[in-house]
Amino acid sequence: MPAITGLDLARRQRAVQAHVADRVRQVARFVVRKLGEKRAVAGGAPLVVGVCGPQGSGKTTMVRALAAHLRARSVAAVGFSLDDLYLAAADQERVARGGNPLLRFRGQPGTHDVELGRATLASLLRNSAPTPLPAYDKSLRGGRGDRVPPREWAQPPVDVVLLEGWCLGFRALDAPAFARFIAAVRASGDVLHRHSRRYSDASLAEVNANLRAYESALYPLIDAWVWLRVSDADVVFRWRKEQEDALAASGRPSLSDAQLEDFIARFMPGYEMALPALDARGFVSSGLLPAPTTLRLHLDLDRCVVGLDHPQ
Repeated sequence: MPAITGLDLARRQRAVQAHVADRVRQVARFVVRKLGEKRAVAGGAPLVVGVCGPQGSGKTTMVRALAAHLRARSVAAVGFSLDDLYLAAADQERVARGGNPLLRFRGQPGTHDVELGRATLASLLRNSAPTPLPAYDKSLRGGRGDRVPPREWAQPPVDVVLLEGWCLGFRALDAPAFARFIAAVRASGDVLHRHSRRYSDASLAEVNANLRAYESALYPLIDAWVWLRVSDADVVFRWRKEQEDALAASGRPSLSDAQLEDFIARFMPGYEMALPALDARGFVSSGLLPAPTTLRLHLDLDRCVVGLDHPQ
């Protein structure tokens, strides 16, 4: 894919702004409705919304804009990312030494401090004292990243908590389902699992098992979900390249095409493993609110919302 020019970048930025504004309006209606339901059953506890979407889909931008949209309407909203929960440097190095190539760098389930996420959400749900929001700087240690002191404290009372992440909501496959997944990965001529085929059964099994901690510690604290759904996860390569081209056009450091390919390829087995199951089984949530508890936005290759529904 050729690099984008400055004119192309400006046009795309305007298009992205329009897309974000449209998404925010659609999502805000859902969030405000679920907030009313949460207040009816849990008094002063905030509504916790999980936002799931692939890299480059615009979920971080949407969460920031959504929080600002809600605050402008006197709804106290705070947000943070699963990326803010990456393990501190020493812990990440320990995980990397375990020998699983999928865990050599941050990103996959197993490279986040799940307990920090649980404790942060639990404090926000109590809504009685300021809560430090985790922070992580990906530029430290030559791009390997490290935890940094909190940059923001959520001041009570908080009405809405937004937590976003590329694999937030992914669920572990049980033994029969994982066996079927591995059989498909190793099947001759299979093209749907070509990224997973690069890794051993044991490496894939470890990532799958790591999801159980997220499912038991984080998801029961999440009341509702917003899902940015794409029909083909390979679009992540294109979207991330557009982001890297935008960085280069602004004079900031960016990944080469080869570096980007290597970086994204490590995430793809997670999509291949989890997305079909998520379509079939849905998300785990607190169980406090009536259905529907998921708003699914269907995105096209240009990140435009082409449909929405409420899967159960």
